[in-house]
Amino acid sequence: MDLSLISGVAARVCDMAARTPDAILRHKRWALGIAMAVTFGIAVPVCTLGCGMAASPQPPSLQLPTAVRDLTAASVGNQVSLHWDTPSETTDKLKIRGPVRVRICRQPAGMPCETVATIAATPGKPADYADALPSTLLTGPLHAINYQIFAVNKHGRSAGPSNTAAALAGEAPPPIQDLTATMAERGVVLRWRSITNLQPDTSIWLQRTLLRPESHLNRKIPGVLPPVSEPAEQTLRIELDTGRDPGTALDSSAVFSRRYQYVATRIVELSAGARLLAMASAPSPPVTILTRDTFPPAAPIGLAVVPVPEALNGGKPEVDLSWSANSEPDLAHYLVYRRDVNIDDSLSKKSAAEQIAPENPQSPVVAPAFRDMHVQPGHTYAYSVVAVDNAGNKSSISPEIMVTVPSR
Repeated sequence: MDLSLISGVAARVCDMAARTPDAILRHKRWALGIAMAVTFGIAVPVCTLGCGMAASPQPPSLQLPTAVRDLTAASVGNQVSLHWDTPSETTDKLKIRGPVRVRICRQPAGMPCETVATIAATPGKPADYADALPSTLLTGPLHAINYQIFAVNKHGRSAGPSNTAAALAGEAPPPIQDLTATMAERGVVLRWRSITNLQPDTSIWLQRTLLRPESHLNRKIPGVLPPVSEPAEQTLRIELDTGRDPGTALDSSAVFSRRYQYVATRIVELSAGARLLAMASAPSPPVTILTRDTFPPAAPIGLAVVPVPEALNGGKPEVDLSWSANSEPDLAHYLVYRRDVNIDDSLSKKSAAEQIAPENPQSPVVAPAFRDMHVQPGHTYAYSVVAVDNAGNKSSISPEIMVTVPSR
């Protein structure tokens, strides 16, 4: 058969697609010719390639949510807390609309995985579930159990299980009771009821939460360092020596002028193959403390005074003071006091020392040194120093040191 003729026939058939049904019927003999040509194995340009016909239909989506890959499990008291991110797409990349059904499966060692709950979760959002363990899993030695979850469609089908997350079952450590917090100069002292016969590898975790800093630290105070930056959550871990519970701990990292909340938990750890699993007791009731600083700094020591004669200072006498710097981290500044011994002698009594520095509250004495430029030749002066911390607590006054300013 002539291929050019077949091509012409194909073109006529394609042209017929744009005509009325009556016209198509009048030319159906041409379509029959095309069919016969194909039957006898002759290649022809099919009109569907040149007539803008729709592509072949695709199979419908199975609407299978993608499998979860970030399941985690944590044993706390008599339950296991599960956490994961709910899938937002199906396996064929379609956006999931509406809640995702999640089937939760628990598998004790040597047993099949049992569905313990089916919940609805929001697509693309974190999700949690607390599995209350049955009494059979709350006694005896600690042992591992596994969890998997399945994100299923409306027909109960899934794209497969999540990753496996392991947790501990068995007798949980006893919760901490009678937790208290008190303020000391070195930090926050925490106390609780001590117990004996704890399981091996038991430790105590003290979870500290910063509720808010005190408002006065938000003000700019001359000479005072800015507020200490610290994370909102911190954990103090106490390792127990052969299961001995001390019943007390010091949080030396606590900062003054903060409001903290503490929660205490006993933790037992167990190696399961290459994994280190942990079981926590039920958390203690929280305790709150305001870390007010009522502890004054130590009195400055090592005060030394050196007179500067007017002959060596352009005709103006002065006295240089220096002392050992205080080591308190919350030290703010110093106060310098002076007493004129000559006046005291004339009055036959000891007068009170006068604060001579800082002269201006906006220019505090922050370094352990000061120069007194308001002295008289021939006068004897007694100097002393006081340390002040960020909270305004003042130390006791340092021992007086006397010096006589040389005469002209």
